[in-house]
Amino acid sequence: MRGHLGLLVLRRLALGVPLVLIVVVLTFTLIRLAPGDPALMLAGDSPTPEFLAQIRAEYGLDQPIPVQLLTYLNKALHGDLGRSIFFGRPVSELILQSFPVTLLLTSVVMVFASLIGILLGVVAGDRRDSATDTTIGVASLIGFSIPTFWLGQMLVLLFAVSLDWLPAGGLSSSRNDYVGFDHVLDVARHLVLPVTTLTLFELAMIARFTRTAMIEALGKDYVTVAFAKGASRTRVLFRHGLPNAMVTTVTVIGLEFGVLLAGAVVTEIIFGLPGLGRLFFDAILRRDFPLLTGCFIFASTAVILVNIATDLVVAWLDPRVGR
Repeated sequence: MRGHLGLLVLRRLALGVPLVLIVVVLTFTLIRLAPGDPALMLAGDSPTPEFLAQIRAEYGLDQPIPVQLLTYLNKALHGDLGRSIFFGRPVSELILQSFPVTLLLTSVVMVFASLIGILLGVVAGDRRDSATDTTIGVASLIGFSIPTFWLGQMLVLLFAVSLDWLPAGGLSSSRNDYVGFDHVLDVARHLVLPVTTLTLFELAMIARFTRTAMIEALGKDYVTVAFAKGASRTRVLFRHGLPNAMVTTVTVIGLEFGVLLAGAVVTEIIFGLPGLGRLFFDAILRRDFPLLTGCFIFASTAVILVNIATDLVVAWLDPRVGR
């Protein structure tokens, strides 16, 4: 079993490393080919040609794109992702400062979405074509269809503006300097609305896939045998049906976890969270080439690592996977 998992990791890494390289090359090249000159942003208003030339030389912008790419790749392999043009700080420092916020948001969302989504999927699969199944199906379809940017703004208007129950944005209160458990509670209050916004979409997807997998699992012969031996409905669902349906569910959870790590941009902007998504947006808005490229590299690597971890869990649940 360990040898099988080790080979699986090696195969996934063999595919992941070239994929990251392709992402870096495409991102670097497309950003450099986009209209605009970042040297103008650095130089300020009405710069002299000599000053512009000095800035381009300092940041390597006067070199051909292939030369810039090779220089960047050489530095990136040594852990140097460059220096942000706008912030004037190392890109790796900015990413490591922002990523914990995104990781916290994504982890909380996936925990709640997984628990609720799996439970709803099991109930819907067990009561196929019933009123309960229809209700869960309609609710999940609505949750899956609502745009997160619209839902987030509606939640802010209702719970933060109209009712004044929860903060509208940010990760913590700026007027109070909480410490210890009070700080934890303060952060939790600030995360309620963004977590709710993302959880409704994710749990709807998980519930739908779990329902389909449960229906397939409950139709197997081993379920019929379990009922024939007198096993209770609950035992059959959670000891026989769900473990076999979890392969599909875990795959979906892993994919969505990776997507959220790299793509919770809109939600972080709506709620003013200083995460990786907001850093992405700032880099795009300010044409910060080094920061944007570094964010892409980090996000791509994180998604690949999450997918490898997901493959390992799936292979542990079903040893036939990956052989």
